[in-house]
Amino acid sequence: MLVDSSSAHIEKNRIYQNYKANIAYGGTNSADTVILTNKIFQSRSEGIFCIEGGFSWIKFNEIYDNQDGIIMYDSCIHISNNKIHENQRSGIICSGSSFPKIEVNEIYGNHQTGITVRDNSRIATKDNKMFANFYQFSMKSFNSAKQRSLMKNNKIEGENEFYNSTCFLF
Repeated sequence: MLVDSSSAHIEKNRIYQNYKANIAYGGTNSADTVILTNKIFQSRSEGIFCIEGGFSWIKFNEIYDNQDGIIMYDSCIHISNNKIHENQRSGIICSGSSFPKIEVNEIYGNHQTGITVRDNSRIATKDNKMFANFYQFSMKSFNSAKQRSLMKNNKIEGENEFYNSTCFLF
């Protein structure tokens, strides 16, 4: 775990079997964090957890056999060229007001979803290969043009979950 409001360059490690996140970071000065060419696996929680993180890079990693691969909250991360597979729930979860760029990843074999987008988060995706997840994408359906763009810009094999989160209780 990185100390609050610090950044790091984490490269060429095997990071595994932690009770909480294998890598956790965030805060004001975390913007220059680079997580590069690591094997991140067998966490009881997340492979990587980022909260209120500025722009950071997660590139060329293999992230597998964690509860979730990557979870971000209120963060802006560039996630590219990773293999994210066989996590117990999701490959990537974007929540709060996160705005990640997710490109050229292989996201497969996660037991629930490849990419989950919740709350007010928005994602930019292209050239990802997503297959063999229960749902490839799970996200609020903003409009059909956004859905078509996701399908066109990524190679997706399998079902997606686009839902309307409007609910009225009386």
